[in-house]
Amino acid sequence: MSNLARHLQKMEASLNLVARSVTDFPLQDAELAGWLNLAAAGLTDLSDAALGPYDMHQSDFRALVYLFVNANDPVFPNELAAYLAQTPANVTRIASLLVDRRLVDRANSIEDRRRVELRITNAGRQFVLELLPKFFPPLRETFSCFSASEKRVLQHLLQRLVSSMDTVIDS
Repeated sequence: MSNLARHLQKMEASLNLVARSVTDFPLQDAELAGWLNLAAAGLTDLSDAALGPYDMHQSDFRALVYLFVNANDPVFPNELAAYLAQTPANVTRIASLLVDRRLVDRANSIEDRRRVELRITNAGRQFVLELLPKFFPPLRETFSCFSASEKRVLQHLLQRLVSSMDTVIDS
């Protein structure tokens, strides 16, 4: 049995104990949240396996990919922080790591010298193009348990869940 499966069993057992002790405990909703957290952790583990040899974290690589797709325009740290859902301090750490590795250039904006711009370098573009395909096989294998129509249903359900979360968070 995998670590994720063992964790799932322990989580379900714990939630069942809580449900017996707490009136109106939303057991099914709590289980769904737990399963989604576990799935997210598993996907993070897959990313970490591909990024580990490069001493990078998922947020570092996501930042680099964001700069890759925005290669024709400067990216400002606050924009990157919003995209990554990271603090300005962590974006500074990420930017410094990518600059030190010569994957990204950091410079003052021509229009406003108080603003910092980030741009991917040619080495950064090449790095993304070489590393990104390493994610494909484990990602395809992970989702191979679903048919194409099941993937569309899952995507639709997750979109509804995210919209619901936005409503709850904004209230």
